[in-house]
Amino acid sequence: MDKQQFQDYLEKNSQAVNLFNHKALEFQESKNKNRPPARRWNEARLEREAEKMLNTFVTNIYEKMKSHINPNSSETVKEWISFIDENDILDELEESIIEMQFV
Repeated sequence: MDKQQFQDYLEKNSQAVNLFNHKALEFQESKNKNRPPARRWNEARLEREAEKMLNTFVTNIYEKMKSHINPNSSETVKEWISFIDENDILDELEESIIEMQFV
């Protein structure tokens, strides 16, 4: 499973991506309010910055999980899904995001 497949799996099977994206956008909007009016970002820029945060988040999770999956397996997608299910990754991820606070 590559990173994009992993992100697609997260989007289809949990609320983790939506939760993170919502929190990241709120964080970016909060930072934006503290900028001088002339230097405030528009909505498109805020969304891009939140998307960058999401990409970094998914990449970090993917890289940590990748070390637990046999890369030589002929059925890596099944191994990924099995690992995710056996370790309750989706539930843990959602709970972690709910508790997460950006500084």
